Amino acid sequence: MVSDEVHEARGQAAAIAAAVLAGRIGAVLGAIDLNRLRPLLDVPDDDPHFETFMVIDSECDALPVGAVRQHWSAEALALKKSEVARAEQWAMETGKEAFANVVARFAPRA
Repeated sequence: MVSDEVHEARGQAAAIAAAVLAGRIGAVLGAIDLNRLRPLLDVPDDDPHFETFMVIDSECDALPVGAVRQHWSAEALALKKSEVARAEQWAMETGKEAFANVVARFAPRA
């Protein structure tokens, strides 16, 4: 049996992954968010799906995604737009199976 904290974090993880798969949030931001939740999820350190999120987070950490965009100028955001689009496509291709696995593992059961 998992603790309430772990159960809640796993529900959040499933919601994030489902939102990525539905196109409601970008794959890069979803991977970043899941990577940050990882310590609360009680998953093994070598979990291959969460290693995928770590790789995406690491490869895209210099890009303006999520809340950090507010700290970038409009000109800088315009210059990074195509790079962000390529990263989003790569992140979805790389992480699609991992996002689906998180939903399958942690989504609440009816």
